[in-house]
Amino acid sequence: MIKLFSSTLGALALAAMSFGAHAGGVSGPIGVQVTLTGWTYGSGNNVQATNYSGAAGGFKGALAGTDGFDTISFQTYCIELEEHFGFSATAMNNYTLVDGESYFARRRNDVGIAERLGQLMTYVADHPSQVDSAVESSAMQLAIWNLVYDRDFSVTTMSSFNDASALRGQANTLLAGAASTASRYSVFALEKVGSQDFIVFGANTVPEPGSLALAALALGGLAVAGRRTRA
Repeated sequence: MIKLFSSTLGALALAAMSFGAHAGGVSGPIGVQVTLTGWTYGSGNNVQATNYSGAAGGFKGALAGTDGFDTISFQTYCIELEEHFGFSATAMNNYTLVDGESYFARRRNDVGIAERLGQLMTYVADHPSQVDSAVESSAMQLAIWNLVYDRDFSVTTMSSFNDASALRGQANTLLAGAASTASRYSVFALEKVGSQDFIVFGANTVPEPGSLALAALALGGLAVAGRRTRA
C-alpha cells in the first residue's frame, strides 16, 4: 500500500484514503480538480534556469474529485518547464492521478526518474530543516527539475538543465544527499494534457493484516506561478 506523504515542506491537513500498490501503468481517479491559491512559504524566489527565468517554489491549495483523496489543504510542485498556470480560487479541472513510473516512461522515456525523485523526497523527509523556508523551497524546485530533465544528481554537470542563481548550491546539497539515500517513497503525477503537471509523493507502507490500510494525503512537487516558456 502507499501512504501519500504528509510533506515536511510545510504543515498540511491530512485526508484519509485507500489506494492500490505502486505498479507500472496504475492510474487513479479521472476528473480531479486542483486548486492552487498561493505560495506555501509566502513567496517564490527568482531562479535563472535553462528554459525558465522567474519565481519558483512550493504551492498550497485544495484537491477534489479524487474518490477519497480530497483535502482542503495540500502542497504540490510542478513537474514541467514548458507549461504554466496561475494562482486562482477557481479549480483546474480534469486532471488524472497517474503512477510515476508510467508517467515518466511516456513523457521522458525513463522510469528511473520516479525512483530518483523518491530518493530526493526521502532525503528531505529525513532532514526536514533542509526545506522549510521560501528560499529552500525554491532550491527544492531546482532539484526536482534537474532530476526530471537532466536525470542526475547535480544541477551543474550537464547542459540540458542548469541554473545560474545563488540557489544552485542549495539545490546541489539536496541532490547530493539524495544520491546516497535509498528511496522510501513512490511517485505519482497529477496529469492533464496541455497544462502544468504536478508531482505527488507517497510513503511506502505495509497493509494492515486482513484489511486495506488507510493512507493520509498530502502532496509534494514543484511549481511556478506565471508562464513558462521554452528557451
